[in-house]
Amino acid sequence: MESDSDLIRQVAQGEESALEELYRRYGGKVYALLLRMLGGREEAEEVLQDSFVQLYKEARRYDPQRGSVSTFVFTIARNLALSRLRARRVRPQKALEHDLHDPEQEMGLWHEHDPTDRVLVERALARLSPEDRRLLEESFYWGYSHSELSERHQMPLGTVKTKLRRALLQLREFLEGKVREGGE
Repeated sequence: MESDSDLIRQVAQGEESALEELYRRYGGKVYALLLRMLGGREEAEEVLQDSFVQLYKEARRYDPQRGSVSTFVFTIARNLALSRLRARRVRPQKALEHDLHDPEQEMGLWHEHDPTDRVLVERALARLSPEDRRLLEESFYWGYSHSELSERHQMPLGTVKTKLRRALLQLREFLEGKVREGGE
């Protein structure tokens, strides 16, 4: 099986089959993220398609020093979703079955057929303080800017930025450590 790095290089050279393989690997997880952010299947599907078209166009810009291929894919999708949210000038509507303020609630980054990822993400998020987790979720899923979070939570802007950075670093350290331990 080819690595993600090999596939992104092939995509940069115009290989559609490599793009198809990246879609097979990440399409479902990206769709789950977009559905969570946008709140509707049709819009999530549109942005999913746009994300992989954008990936095809921008594969040459991928820099392994800045992150993994999966990070590159998710960043493209997230940015397109945030642009869509800003364009309609509303925040995503909370799905009735999801409560972002409930620390026991699932994050939606996995599918039922992928229990390993689900467990890892749950464990990583559980390690965060409830406040850090809430800030991270509101920033990532709901698209709130740092200044909006500062206002919403009545915290200095620098504190919000520090808490978000710390939370992301904690997630990264935990998930990278678990992947290495698992031998992947």
